[in-house]
Amino acid sequence: MEEYLLQERMEEMKNPEKPKKQIKNNIPNNSPNSNNLNPISNSSKSTAATLSEKDFYTDRKNISDFLVENYPKFFENFELVQYIGKGSTGVVYEGKLKKNKKKQKFAIKFKINQNKKDDKETQEVSILRKLHNSKITEIFAYIKINDFSHFCVLELGNHGDIENFQKVLLKRKVLSETIICYFAKQILEALSYIHRCKIIHMDIKQGNILVDSNLNIKLTDFSVSCSFALFHPEDLVKFPFVGTSKYMSPEIINRTHMKIKEASKIDIYSLGVTLYDLAFGEFPYKLKEVGSKNYDQILKNIQNEKLEFPQDRKVSELFKDFLSGLLEKDYTKRFSISTALNHPWIKGAEIIYDEKEKANCHENFLINLITDNIPKFNNYIKNSLRI
Repeated sequence: MEEYLLQERMEEMKNPEKPKKQIKNNIPNNSPNSNNLNPISNSSKSTAATLSEKDFYTDRKNISDFLVENYPKFFENFELVQYIGKGSTGVVYEGKLKKNKKKQKFAIKFKINQNKKDDKETQEVSILRKLHNSKITEIFAYIKINDFSHFCVLELGNHGDIENFQKVLLKRKVLSETIICYFAKQILEALSYIHRCKIIHMDIKQGNILVDSNLNIKLTDFSVSCSFALFHPEDLVKFPFVGTSKYMSPEIINRTHMKIKEASKIDIYSLGVTLYDLAFGEFPYKLKEVGSKNYDQILKNIQNEKLEFPQDRKVSELFKDFLSGLLEKDYTKRFSISTALNHPWIKGAEIIYDEKEKANCHENFLINLITDNIPKFNNYIKNSLRI
């Protein structure tokens, strides 16, 4: 991707007659269409007849047999546990080492791209190898299958993603304000890190935020992310129309040209949608009844509807103010990362972290966190309007 950007730059330099202010770049994105899964049958070692159906990828036995047959040394002590799901660029499984006292689990992600050859490391793999942070998914291995496909071994959150943590583990439609604040600060810190590395995630949502055994978050799935390393902060660009429709910021849906220095606002908006959904169990701007593929109606709602908060779910005014800053439609007025991290509501997370340090066991802290039973934080929120 960076080579592509450099080539674009060189083309611009060859045309000096164009004023710099009028130069509008399109940041490329190589994500394939999810409907174009190319069978692994292109592998020289596999049999096309047994790998021709898309359903092959969701069958654990089929995938396991394929891996054992084609990569015996790599998988002689490794096994797939269960199928997790399908994303925009392939399928993901949970895997584990057969003999491992720590019982560490991994995510095995298969990327199948029918549209172009996978000659080099893909965008996601390239990005993950550059990012090293406790709040970012770690990549352990990358293995090429053929010219169109590969799989990689990634870190896996013990509690799955936040959506799984909420609906499967906790069996809740919404999360308490306390736990949302606890997660929100970590997500902001993760975003701050990747933005400093000149990366925009482009698809922040519950499903791309993992929760580990210590209730710490990890950002994952950088398959549609964009690098702006070769751009100047004042350059005008048009980011690709990628991500998940209801989480997309207005400037992405509207195909707006924006300055690189404002690019982080894209992820900020998606974070706002994510936290809103965790708190109220629905999307902002009356998107609850709008189909995910109905882009015209989604755009109309985001453009025309006012930000409102459901009356049947009580949250603090400080939290509403924070969400309003994240979900500002005008990205020039939207919270920046630093503004969000210094917001009084996020500052309250420090009280929760202190509680975690003082907890005599992990289970006690988890119970207090889930039930919103952290008195000092609650008092802080009650007195927030006086701050």
